[in-house]
Amino acid sequence: MKFNNLRLFSLLFLDNATSKKFLVGVWVGLAFSIAVILSTIGIMNGFERALRSGLKKSSGDLTMQSNAGFFLLSDKIKNELRLNGVKKYSGIIQIESFLIYNDESRGILVKGIDENYSSIVDLPLKLKVNTVAIGFEIARLHQIELGDEVVLAFGRGSSEFKNMPTLHRFKVEQIISHGVYQKDSRMVYANRSEIQAILGLVARVNMVAMNVPSPVRKVDDNLKIIEEFNDKLEFSFGNQFYFKPYWREFSSLIDAVRAEKVLISLILQLIVVISVFNVLAFIYFINEKKSKELFLFKALGLSRQAMNQLWIKLVFSLWVAAAFLAIGFVQFFRLLLRFADLFELPSEVYFMPRIDLYISWTDYLLVFALALLWILLITYYLLRNLKNKSLLEGLRQEFV
Repeated sequence: MKFNNLRLFSLLFLDNATSKKFLVGVWVGLAFSIAVILSTIGIMNGFERALRSGLKKSSGDLTMQSNAGFFLLSDKIKNELRLNGVKKYSGIIQIESFLIYNDESRGILVKGIDENYSSIVDLPLKLKVNTVAIGFEIARLHQIELGDEVVLAFGRGSSEFKNMPTLHRFKVEQIISHGVYQKDSRMVYANRSEIQAILGLVARVNMVAMNVPSPVRKVDDNLKIIEEFNDKLEFSFGNQFYFKPYWREFSSLIDAVRAEKVLISLILQLIVVISVFNVLAFIYFINEKKSKELFLFKALGLSRQAMNQLWIKLVFSLWVAAAFLAIGFVQFFRLLLRFADLFELPSEVYFMPRIDLYISWTDYLLVFALALLWILLITYYLLRNLKNKSLLEGLRQEFV
């Protein structure tokens, strides 16, 4: 019975093209405003996730370095890591160098890695003797292809020739993408044993990359675990070594993105409020255009409370329809961000050329709930004002 009343109520007030067009405009406007907020949150979340994922691909969960510089990965250090539950770790050499190709040079960061490093960072690194893997942006900017030979310039360690670089030629075996411009434009991987031999380091390293002993491997879920484990290792190893989570160098940027996400989301609520005022205008429009039918409902015994409930149900149905359409808009925005050239970002500024939307179910619930709250508040205020008009006054206005 209640459903029939709502259906009759809707059909009666939407019996002409003007009312239907007005309702469609209100529906699309409300859906678009919700989609704008969801897409903004999704872009911020997507940027943070992509940045974290790219950074993790370059170092694992944590890195350990010595205050003294290079050090031996001794049995004592290995035992201490094992006692703390660290199962995956890899000693690496990270050193600045220059890459020379076709008479052009570029400042890079060379990482000397072993066979364990690939499983820690989830990169398909398979290096042969006298080969390197270079970042995607290095290859793109210098037009380097697989099989080409590049020259790496290293500083000498001897006192006699310490101001002269030593040059070594390598074959490009792989081109690696981290998804972060700063990494893809600087990172070069080589065999650790070869770098140790070139620099005369014997078996010493200057960094250890490791993963936290946790079954949680999603980027979003293990941040707190990593921070707590970082503090635990610093306490265990004392002042000789220091540890860094993989996002430490970009922590200020990530904090800024989070703050901006909250601020922008609050500001964009104004768009929803404006769309809700369109709903208010629609109710006023129907109230004026269909005043005879409204008062006829009352004359036939429909109470004010029942009438208001029908309005609330109609507005709620509009909100549900707008929520589904907003999800469709969000998917359309996602496709544009992925494939449209217009939305390709300059990597040098935004760290990555493409950003995918990431919207959690809590984001959906929050945005939808706030939109519903605004709609109900403004509708309630409007209906209270409409109550003030009596049946006799309405009929007099209609027929006098």
